[in-house]
Amino acid sequence: LEAVAPVQGGRERGLILHKLIEEVLTGEVTEAEAALIERAADLIRSLGRSPVADPATGLSADELAACVARTLALPDIAALRPGLLAEFPVYSAHATDGVETATAGIADALTLTAEGRPAVVVDWKSDVTPAPGTLDHYRAQVRAYLDMTGAERGLIVLMTSGAIIPVLPTKPTEGEAA
Repeated sequence: LEAVAPVQGGRERGLILHKLIEEVLTGEVTEAEAALIERAADLIRSLGRSPVADPATGLSADELAACVARTLALPDIAALRPGLLAEFPVYSAHATDGVETATAGIADALTLTAEGRPAVVVDWKSDVTPAPGTLDHYRAQVRAYLDMTGAERGLIVLMTSGAIIPVLPTKPTEGEAA
């Protein structure tokens, strides 16, 4: 993997990365480097900021575009790409002792089985250096999505580093041996 330049993390960077990858997956933006850079710059400006050259000092359209391109090229993600759907609503409801509890969320991306059931849930994370406690929170979030949807596995994708953390559901799914 290429060495990644020091990056200033933050909420705005995460919002732009999520929006960029969503727009690539929906076909709104092509994966061409120039198109990604142009769209990243537009998104930076839409937040009232100006793109900078050095990602250690602010939001760099070049760095954001490169991060999305690297993420989409990761072997695990590239393998899922043909069926990867962006921003997929997930929900569940269950009753316990006469009290119904509803849970809802939006999976960053997922794939579906041939029967139309969720198969793999993908959660994009833009953290530059996530703390262990933060990673535990991310695992719990993805596991909740797996449990809500019945998907067989999840992937936490740390976009900045390119690391992928696999997550399994709380209970084995129908296709797994008990």
